[in-house]
Amino acid sequence: MEFGELLKEMTLSLNAFHRRNIPGKGLTLSQCFLLSSIPDGGIDMSTLAEKLGLDNSTVTRLVETQEKHGFVQREKYELDRRITRVSLTSQGEELAEKVEETLDTLGDAILESVPLEKREQVKESLELILWGLSKEKLKHS
Repeated sequence: MEFGELLKEMTLSLNAFHRRNIPGKGLTLSQCFLLSSIPDGGIDMSTLAEKLGLDNSTVTRLVETQEKHGFVQREKYELDRRITRVSLTSQGEELAEKVEETLDTLGDAILESVPLEKREQVKESLELILWGLSKEKLKHS
């Protein structure tokens, strides 16, 4: 199997696993990624869009939906009113924690299926792939 095909299959498998195990009814995969990508102290909308690899308008719609559900709140940045920051509410923090627990469970399950002597090698390989993805992202920014 070619490397690109392996990446595609891995992405599809991860998406399928995540969809089956999403905490909270009615929460989409994109909404889960949104919630788990908002750091303590919040993040501005443009940076969040870049982090998620989505258009600003798509992130705005996702944030609006999560705001209606009480998971996030938006506020204008005091020093520059053109910038909108989004942060998690306490309810959003609880849900984001459940999302992170789901991801940890997935990681543990996958790693347990790898022979013990190869686990460190697998982690290092994933770090290299992530580094390569980051470099490609910077090229196209």
